[in-house]
Amino acid sequence: MRPVIRTSVLSLTALLLAATVAACSSPAPVKDAPDAPDSSSTTGDLSDFSPYYPVAEGNAWEYTATYPDPVGIVTYTETMTKVEQDGDEVRATIARSFHYENGMNPDFEQDVEYVFHEDGSLTVPYQSLPDTSGAKVTVKSGELVWPSTKEFEAATPKTGTIELTSEAAGVSLDLSAAFTITGAGVESVTVKAGDFESRKLAQSIEISVPSLSEETFTVDTTTWLAEGTGMVRTEIPGLFGAGATTVELVKFTPAS
Repeated sequence: MRPVIRTSVLSLTALLLAATVAACSSPAPVKDAPDAPDSSSTTGDLSDFSPYYPVAEGNAWEYTATYPDPVGIVTYTETMTKVEQDGDEVRATIARSFHYENGMNPDFEQDVEYVFHEDGSLTVPYQSLPDTSGAKVTVKSGELVWPSTKEFEAATPKTGTIELTSEAAGVSLDLSAAFTITGAGVESVTVKAGDFESRKLAQSIEISVPSLSEETFTVDTTTWLAEGTGMVRTEIPGLFGAGATTVELVKFTPAS
């Protein structure tokens, strides 16, 4: 495998994890979505709008992510800073702050936006950011969309494709990432924040680099989601001989 392809795949793995972490929350039992408020722009607490995610200004999460060496442990926080009604959708801004415990990379902050739809589906940011493998991946088109509540309950896959560009070592490559996201039952999970009865979400992203190789690379992610809390654990198996990456919830603080 060419080194630039390996670097690009590792970069996309990091982006997959970034997209997974803040977006996951447990769907409630299937129910009709409530009517959207009359106002086209309402801020504050819209918890009842979405059965898929606790939506309220001030919700905060603390996580610990463990990457293979040499990255090690990354701690980060997420805070929902803005919630806005936009027609039949709700847009929420989440401020994220990352800290590399070994100082390998500088700390950084970013804001991302999630879009909640009336059917319970959720558009999450497959955001562009530099990662420890030395590449920068930029999204050109496409969106990562989580299943609606009914799709999750029925284990109906949500699929789509994201087109990206990866820049590493002076080389720019076009990549394609085809994703499949499926509900996978309920399991008990123990993490630093406590014990949770959690729904299991299986994600698979098939990455291809058409200009260099016909070979494809599949990245599988498993995420456990506790109702009323959100994502409690995420796992990505190791690639190219590296160890697995895990993320665990340390603390969830609901809006007061």
